[in-house]
Amino acid sequence: MTRGENLGWIRPDRRPILFGLAFLIGWTVFGSTAAAQPKPLVVLTEVSLIDGVSYDAWVEFKDKGSPSLEKRKEIWAALAKEFHPRALARRKAQRSFPGLFDERDEPLVQEYLRGVAATGAKIQVPSRWLNGVTVVADKAQLEMIKSLPYVKTVMDFHLRKPRSQAPTAAASVPPAVGLPAKASSLYGVSEAQIRRLNLAPLHEAGYTGRGVRIAVIDCGFDLSSAAFHHPDHPLRIVAQRDFVENDDDVLPRPGLHRTNYEHGTLVLGTMAAYLPEVAVGSAFDADFLLCNAEDGDEEYYLEERWFVAALEYAESRGADLVTSSLVLYGGYKHDQANGRTAIMTQGFNIATGNGLICFTAAGNDGHDADPAVAKLGPPGDAADVITVGAVNVDGTIARFSSDGPTADGRLKPEILSQGNRVGTVSLLDPKGFSYSSGTSLATPIIAGAGACLFQAHPEWTVWDFRKALFESGDYFSREGKPDPAFVLGYGVPDLSRAAGLKKEKLSE
Repeated sequence: MTRGENLGWIRPDRRPILFGLAFLIGWTVFGSTAAAQPKPLVVLTEVSLIDGVSYDAWVEFKDKGSPSLEKRKEIWAALAKEFHPRALARRKAQRSFPGLFDERDEPLVQEYLRGVAATGAKIQVPSRWLNGVTVVADKAQLEMIKSLPYVKTVMDFHLRKPRSQAPTAAASVPPAVGLPAKASSLYGVSEAQIRRLNLAPLHEAGYTGRGVRIAVIDCGFDLSSAAFHHPDHPLRIVAQRDFVENDDDVLPRPGLHRTNYEHGTLVLGTMAAYLPEVAVGSAFDADFLLCNAEDGDEEYYLEERWFVAALEYAESRGADLVTSSLVLYGGYKHDQANGRTAIMTQGFNIATGNGLICFTAAGNDGHDADPAVAKLGPPGDAADVITVGAVNVDGTIARFSSDGPTADGRLKPEILSQGNRVGTVSLLDPKGFSYSSGTSLATPIIAGAGACLFQAHPEWTVWDFRKALFESGDYFSREGKPDPAFVLGYGVPDLSRAAGLKKEKLSE
């Protein structure tokens, strides 16, 4: 899965001296610049596997064991003890699926997992929603797994390589670009993106995301910035999980190349940063669940399985909102962006059905005025996920923001947020800031704003939430309808207005 566009940094204490100077580094989030192309999709077929070599692979089972009704009730009673109380409360109040649990929530059959492990394969990341597990196994072991009577398919092979290491030589200095005038408020370089959403009045009223849980699904996270450690509003992490390495540590490994944690850090900074007059995020008082579901070195189908596992993790641990800017670049054609085909899309559909408010990026493949031509790709096609496009600092549509509709004609993207020259934390200086661009930066800004809105209206369902944001959009306010060219959606939301909207469902 791919991510970001560009960034620059400058220490705040050097702004008077270095006015007009920032650094621009090519970055990939959906491949929006010629200088930063997305990684090619690596696809291995079963016939290409080599004897004696270990691979990651996805093993999907045929069923959940077909338990009796009585046994199923026992399983669901156990789930009620396993899930976080916040998740149970959300499901009871907002779940659109029947009941509190269903077969998708049931654990994988232990007999099946033991049978897979008996081949010598190493069990890795399970997914209840997808009824399968990732494994590490060689060709012979994979063949044995495939022959097991309860295995439906073995697929998405990937040759696991050592994660890339940081270069030993000093990096070259990026070219300089102009720095905008110094911000004069609490928000520092974040001011434009906060004001664009009219979010400051919510902050001033005490709606800063406090008590709201935001799950961030991205790559790893470098938390060394001073903006994550301010004594007045320190970053609060309530849970973390690395699905690539299958452990509970999302921080950078020693020597790891920054492609494996840079993008997640920048995304997190747009929401969680708090360094007055330098950078302040859109939900600086929220609680965060951090999930790494992205291999920064390569692009391959197995990453989708990690993504869905991350959604399950966040949902069961009481997340209120999810934000992700990941997409499997090159994995699907537009005619497959139909709301049901891509694995990540399927995961979002289940998450929103469980009452989880989800945001995702529209992509950076550009747009035109022809509604018959679309650049949107999965998972932005998921039915009730809020798909976010990008505007420039002046409010005009960003050239790279992808357009819709979905393959089945639905409106996407639905809303816009600032995605060009977004102010966030710096990885080069813990007391500095950086600029980054892409719909993957626009998305977490509005997700953080959404956390403030959720704090004001925790009773809202996914549809209530969507209605409030959409009907406060500047395009909808002017035209009384969304953009018929599928570029602007409902426009840029006014969060202060959205916080006062009544709860009524949009007509379909």
